[in-house]
Amino acid sequence: MRSISDSAASIIKAATAASYEAMGGVMRAAEALGVGSSSLTKYASPADDWRDSFIRLDLAVELDRRTGHPFLLNAMAQLVQPEEARPLGEITASAILKLDGVLDDVVREVARALEDGRVDSAERQAVRSRIIAAQRDLARLDAMMLGLG
Repeated sequence: MRSISDSAASIIKAATAASYEAMGGVMRAAEALGVGSSSLTKYASPADDWRDSFIRLDLAVELDRRTGHPFLLNAMAQLVQPEEARPLGEITASAILKLDGVLDDVVREVARALEDGRVDSAERQAVRSRIIAAQRDLARLDAMMLGLG
């Protein structure tokens, strides 16, 4: 029996996929980590065949280190919070408005970063932080829509 909920699995898989994207794709991540791309693909796949396949902790740490952003650490930290402290919660009008606010935060942060025509590393980090927050909430919403959360 699996000890992790489908909702939690979706959050971890979304963070895994985001970290691959930040590395420049699965192939680049595979090269950097010395792991086959087929293995890495399974770790991010929500397909039924790979539902119980998750990234190893050593690889998660290395991905977070190499991307310079704690994608997987943030996902795991979110999952150890009590359920009532997690973002989104039940699908309600106020939860959807909160998600709308989170997505607006992403757009505002990108606009702020682009104002001077150049995006520096601090601005990239700020944008990525907003994106990660949005991805977590979207992963939970997706899991709820699939009837998993």
